[in-house]
This record gives sequence, C-alpha cells and structure tokens, in this order.
Amino acid sequence: MQRRTLLQLLLSGATAFGARLRLRGQPGTVGPVDIARIRVLSDIVLPQEIGTAGRTEVVDRFLTWIRDYRSDAETDHGYGFPRLRRTAPSPAASSASSCAEYLAAAAPKGRTFAETAPEEQRVLIETAIASAKVERLPARPDGGHVATDLMAFFFHSDEANDLCYRARIGRDACRSLSGSENRPAALPAGGRDANL
Repeated sequence: MQRRTLLQLLLSGATAFGARLRLRGQPGTVGPVDIARIRVLSDIVLPQEIGTAGRTEVVDRFLTWIRDYRSDAETDHGYGFPRLRRTAPSPAASSASSCAEYLAAAAPKGRTFAETAPEEQRVLIETAIASAKVERLPARPDGGHVATDLMAFFFHSDEANDLCYRARIGRDACRSLSGSENRPAALPAGGRDANL
C-alpha cells in the first residue's frame, strides 16, 4: 500500500469519526409536530395585537434561533469580569418535552389542545408553567418551559419594546445621530408593520 493511499484513508476515517461525534453532540431538535404545537401555543401567549401573521413571524424567528443556538460556546465577558463564560445547553429538547406536556393535559377531556377553548388553554399553560417552577420570564429562552421561552424571545425584542411605547424606537438598532433630536415616529394602528 502506498503512503499516499494510507494517509487518505486515515484522513477520511478521522473526518467521518469527527462528523459522527458532532451529530451525537447535537441537542434535541424541535420536530414538525412540535412546531405545529408551538404555533398553537403562540396564539395564547403572544399579543393578539400583532395579528396572526405577526405571531407566525415571531414563531419562525424563535425556531430559527433555537436551530442556530450553539451550546457551550464561548461568550464575551463583561467589563470587570475576566472569566470567560459559556452558553447554556440548548432549550430545544425542553421545548419538545414541554409541548407534549401541555398538550397531554388537554387529552383527558377527549380533545386536542387546539380544540380546547382559549380560556381553558390559558389555564393549562399557566398550570404547566407553575409545575415547571418558572417564576419569572428569563432574559432569553433557557429551556424552563416552551411557553416562557417563546414569551422571553418576543417580549425582550425590539418589536415588543416598540409595541409597548407605540413608537418606532428600534432600541437595539444602529442609527446615526442625524434626526436623533426628533421623537420616534408613532406606530400605525394595528402594530409596527401594519402599513408594510
């Protein structure tokens, strides 16, 4: 056997082994069934004011955030904190399990969660959050419960901030100083993107 052939075999074997390790290390994913469940959940936990299209967009961004999340990644340390910090485990597995949990709560009544009246859905979700021992909305999704993760994702966003103040503030947007002396433009009736 030639040395070149042996090196090629070793390199391809190492690459395949590394890929297998990465696949095993991936956290749980949110499957199509869970995505449908999160969409039903969004009708209860996200503001009605943003409309169906707005809630769909928020869920899409939330699912992209979860899909792209990397566990154990190095993060910047704050000023005066010389210790490097790492990201927490992905909330994906918790999202899938808590979806199944709040839906199973509706099953004894012989209905799916989507077929349950909105008032009952709220009670089921509140009960599930309480049993998960989530007492405050996290700063960002942390896997405590899919409902609080979705709410944290939305309510800590620029869009929610603008909705709260009824103005196009763009809290985290990078703007020039030109025109900074003017008040932010008011949101149109129906939310931030009503005229788009």
